[in-house]
Amino acid sequence: MKKLFFYFIFFIFFLTSIVFIFDVSYLFHGLRCTYLRGQNSAQIDDHVFFYSREVEAKKPYKIPNGYNYNLFKPSEKLKHVLKKSKTIAFLVVQNDSVRFEKYWGGGGENSTTNSFSVAKSITSLLVGCAIDSGFIDNVNQSVFDFLPELKPYKNFDVKIKHLLEMSSGLDWLEHYKKPISVTAKSYYGTNLKNLILNTRFISPPGTIYNYQSGNTQLLGVVLERAVGESVSSFAGRVLWSKIGARKNALWTTDYSGGLEKTFCCFNSNARDFSKIGLLMLNKGDFMGESVVSEDYVNWLLSKPKLYEKIDSHDKVVDYYSNGWWVAQVKDFPVFYARGFNGQYVVVIPELNLVFVRLGMRENEKSADNNMYKLTDNLKLFIEAVISEYSY
Repeated sequence: MKKLFFYFIFFIFFLTSIVFIFDVSYLFHGLRCTYLRGQNSAQIDDHVFFYSREVEAKKPYKIPNGYNYNLFKPSEKLKHVLKKSKTIAFLVVQNDSVRFEKYWGGGGENSTTNSFSVAKSITSLLVGCAIDSGFIDNVNQSVFDFLPELKPYKNFDVKIKHLLEMSSGLDWLEHYKKPISVTAKSYYGTNLKNLILNTRFISPPGTIYNYQSGNTQLLGVVLERAVGESVSSFAGRVLWSKIGARKNALWTTDYSGGLEKTFCCFNSNARDFSKIGLLMLNKGDFMGESVVSEDYVNWLLSKPKLYEKIDSHDKVVDYYSNGWWVAQVKDFPVFYARGFNGQYVVVIPELNLVFVRLGMRENEKSADNNMYKLTDNLKLFIEAVISEYSY
């Protein structure tokens, strides 16, 4: 019995030593948030397991319901996909009125769920607000003006636009379901600033597209230092309140009073998320008030000429633009914010329309089946909305 007890103590000591030697203590928190609740990855309701900071909504505005509110009858195929993918919210806003709205499961008009990488698009707007306010010169300003701890690769200057367009040359392996990875550590860890400021650039910027959450997290530190307040406080003042959000959002931080996870983890509801889409649809204006400059919004959607490596060949990237995803569906130009497990804020300018889908599942790999990296589900959602709401 004593021998077994000795082996048990030795195993615990050995395991603990490995955890701290290799700095993977974040795995304990990760286990609590996933496997110990029957999940194998992050979920839209996991903000309750993290610290967060409120993004204040001081001027709430309720989007009115349209004359044809909820007259849309989804096809059997669409209903099947919405159910299978565990959709919790589907909302359509056209001509500044809600045309369709349905909730399932834990979704609701006032629910709070994680938008994951939709936060990248929100962060891109905050950069524009910081430029408009004079805290940042322009997108061509060097990130080293704000992050002197980082060192350039072979004297190549990394500009703010390189972080937005995902071409900075950062050493960062993006992986959402691999427990021992920099992405998991940034999500579940408790010292994000230390993690991100100890990354390095390993290739020249401005040529190769490589989707990396680290780029947007660097922007988070840039914003905090540029504006002299927390990203959440700044966002509430210059963005969230100005677009009429009805409920304070929650932006997850790495610890109490810590750094916002700007690469992810902005928590809100479908109606308030739709206002981000409406802001972009109206070129930076909301209800007649300028929130971010039209020139900046136009730049966000200008599609930089970047390449990605596919089978040893360079291919022009036609689906990503400075924090936003872009596509062409049924001859309609579309742009959208996109998050893990199928969080979408989709804008179809020619229809003066925004729709939001929030949910728990998405077949991310199906993006390889379609043009513009559209998943099968997203392609179906867009096609269904276009068919129903075309003039």
